[in-house]
Amino acid sequence: MATKIDVINFALIKLGSEPLASEKDNNVASRAIEVVYDGLLERLLRSYRWAFSIKRIELAALVNRPGFEYRHAYQLPADCLRIDKVGHRDFPQSMIDTIGRSTGRPLWQQEGRTIVTDLEAPLQLRYGAKVTDSSQWDATFTNAFACLIASELCEKINQSSTKKQAAQQDFSKAITEARQASAIERPAIIQQDTSWYTERL
Repeated sequence: MATKIDVINFALIKLGSEPLASEKDNNVASRAIEVVYDGLLERLLRSYRWAFSIKRIELAALVNRPGFEYRHAYQLPADCLRIDKVGHRDFPQSMIDTIGRSTGRPLWQQEGRTIVTDLEAPLQLRYGAKVTDSSQWDATFTNAFACLIASELCEKINQSSTKKQAAQQDFSKAITEARQASAIERPAIIQQDTSWYTERL
């Protein structure tokens, strides 16, 4: 499995740059990667339902309730980047959908780092997690992330718009391969209709 320095060096090699001896190397490449690494990783993890990053949890209700409309609030896990599904273990999805339609408002909404809803505890949550441990990543995701870093830093390191276009093409190919590999590992997930989701269709 790739380590963080492996991922960084893979990106640098794609750019034709010398690999780093360690993450603490102090040069233009290491400083640039340090600035963008976490943000790019979060962006890539959030962009798709990667099989390795899917988690399930049951949440307890917060003591402080929403001021109006909804009866309960639930704290999102610290590593939650994307909500895939909200539900309750005692109710089938069809019943939950019916409850949402009968109230005339979304069954749940994300507000800040909480979910507000009328569903009682425990609230079931399936979500995309921020997985920073590169040893947990799929090999195709690792390749796609390295390509994304290379694409982002190409002009900074190489001062070449032509090489940047090539790096972007490499990323486009790598991300397609990674998504196909992840899709094979799990069945399709049906997105629960919420105002946040439907407004973007």
